[in-house]
Amino acid sequence: MGPSCIILLFSVLYVILNVDCYPGFRNKIPNGNFVPCNCNNSNHAEMAWAAVGHFKLDEGTAQKNPFGIDFRKNGMRWTQSLCNRDSDGDGYSNGEELGDPNCTWIEGQNPDNEAIGHPGICEPIGSKFCIDLGQLFTCDCLEQGQFCPIKLDERN
Repeated sequence: MGPSCIILLFSVLYVILNVDCYPGFRNKIPNGNFVPCNCNNSNHAEMAWAAVGHFKLDEGTAQKNPFGIDFRKNGMRWTQSLCNRDSDGDGYSNGEELGDPNCTWIEGQNPDNEAIGHPGICEPIGSKFCIDLGQLFTCDCLEQGQFCPIKLDERN
């Protein structure tokens, strides 16, 4: 086996072990298929967030948003603890943002309410409040197809 084959093998293994964006994860949180983008006045305003635990709207990235980090630390399960947590620090619990304010949702059931926000992206997006928290995420980076920057805390 030549050096290029070994490099390819390690690259594939790295991706398999480190990138865990799977559409099935959306079924493990309430309204996982209907998390709003909340980028008003943009081409993405009416879209749902496909990669809820990541910074890109429609695909996984190696770097997770705060909710993605918490979801992984929680064994990739929706629990009272994850529901009550405010992963993005915007003042709303993950459960409130995902339509399960009483933390009663069970996988496979319909949530009590619609999702009103994103549990890993501080909202209102681009507000002084969110910028002061250290979140640099903006809707502009979605429009430009770039990786949307954010300053994560020590939970990274």
